[in-house]
Amino acid sequence: MAGYDSSKPWIRRIFSGKNALFFLIMAAAFAALNIYRLNDPLPAGSKIEDFTLTTQSGERFNISEIKTPVVLVFYKKHQYFSNFVFNNHYRRLLPQLKFLQDNNYAQVIVIAEGYDTPEKMAALASDRDHPVLKSIGYAADTAKVAKAFGVRSWPHLFVIGSDGTVLYEAKLTGADHIKSILWRD
Repeated sequence: MAGYDSSKPWIRRIFSGKNALFFLIMAAAFAALNIYRLNDPLPAGSKIEDFTLTTQSGERFNISEIKTPVVLVFYKKHQYFSNFVFNNHYRRLLPQLKFLQDNNYAQVIVIAEGYDTPEKMAALASDRDHPVLKSIGYAADTAKVAKAFGVRSWPHLFVIGSDGTVLYEAKLTGADHIKSILWRD
């Protein structure tokens, strides 16, 4: 038994070549599904809890003071272990959302995980990848607000009507779809 090879050839066949690529794709799909399912977001029709936001210049106000529809984005700056696909999508979506705000469709509010002070948010907005946050990034108690909205996996987006009711929530969406929802409010 000195020359006996204990490795199993069928295992090598399963995890080689095209099969390995298939397993990687399946693992990525299950990881994305798992990340999406971590959230238990407020459903459409729910009233939101009031919370305080702080501008980058230090002015404080409550979200209930906004009398127009709101697009609330729970944003996460891409980090090594965060989900690159979702974060990259949102980084491209933010300027489109700013366009909706500039054209008076809604107030866009972006709160970023880990950026819960005006100084931290201003530092993120000065990052070369996030200049759009200078006018739509706000500081908030991100853990408290995320819990109130049922968000455990960032990023996530909510469209809130002018009466404080959730009109729409999604992990991924497009600006045109949000515009069509806002058009109905």
